[in-house]
Amino acid sequence: MNYNAAELKAMCLPASGDTPLACHFPESGTDNAPLHYAFKITHSNVNDLSVYAESRRLMFDSELSGAAVNSGSQVLSFTVNTRQPDGQPIQHDTYEGLPGATLWLPNGLDGIENIEVTPVTPIQQVFVIGDSTVCDQNPQWDKPAMNRFSGWGQVLPAYFNDTVSIVNYADSGEGTEAFNTLDGELLKPIANQLTRNDVVLIQLGHNDKKTPQNVYEQRLEDLIHFIRSRDAQPILISPMIRNHGIALEKQHQWPQLDIPAALAGIAKRENVPYIDLLTLSNRWAAPLGQAKAQAYFVSKDRTHTNEAGARVFADLIIDAIKQQDLPLAQALR
Repeated sequence: MNYNAAELKAMCLPASGDTPLACHFPESGTDNAPLHYAFKITHSNVNDLSVYAESRRLMFDSELSGAAVNSGSQVLSFTVNTRQPDGQPIQHDTYEGLPGATLWLPNGLDGIENIEVTPVTPIQQVFVIGDSTVCDQNPQWDKPAMNRFSGWGQVLPAYFNDTVSIVNYADSGEGTEAFNTLDGELLKPIANQLTRNDVVLIQLGHNDKKTPQNVYEQRLEDLIHFIRSRDAQPILISPMIRNHGIALEKQHQWPQLDIPAALAGIAKRENVPYIDLLTLSNRWAAPLGQAKAQAYFVSKDRTHTNEAGARVFADLIIDAIKQQDLPLAQALR
């Protein structure tokens, strides 16, 4: 479907307070099954533009996604994964969204000449497994930007071209149990969709402090084996720091579980790509100091980032993907 400027003006909900203009596009199916939509937005100025979808997922940002340098109308494109609810899959939330696809446009309709929406089967899906530091948090437009909880998986789509659809099944409070291969509630929907050449980013550990080390390691190894059995590609990621001012060597270490050692061991045994976000985020935070680093976390919260912090951690992950020359780097903008 193509929507011109006049049609968009008639169908989109105007901005209200801090809530940006929203355009809702009806779903193409009838059973609320996960779907993917390719968007092409013809715009006269993409040099200062941001576009969000669904539960405030960042789909395009001129700073992150690469601003155009040519004059005149240009087309920006991305692929949106839709599901019900829009955000966290099992966490009860006041915001569930609507069937179909929703775009949030902080810049309004100024400069938008046309939006084309097409249901597609993406060339590659990138599934995201994790917790509240990773998930698609609800929009929270009513809060100041610095206090909007934002997972790094929520901003990840802005880094990738339209061949990739980011499918984020991270959920608050969850750990390896929810993604175990025997009866993991959150692994089931992933298993129903995972196909050849897909990628699965795995960051689990924040909520596993009561999990014995042998159980933690076995669950992750089983998960890696399952992903590979589908001819998909797992990538392990360690949890980022918490801004407690605690030394790196003491972060994510519990009496019965040493998460950094466990993940490094699994990566070596299974020969799986490993992004040590714990070390990378510590290198970022240490020079800033705890007080300045707190600007990237929600106020009075030492664990959960705002969108600025989510971008920092996503940047670190993307840089590691490039530096390790992982195949996924080919799909970056």
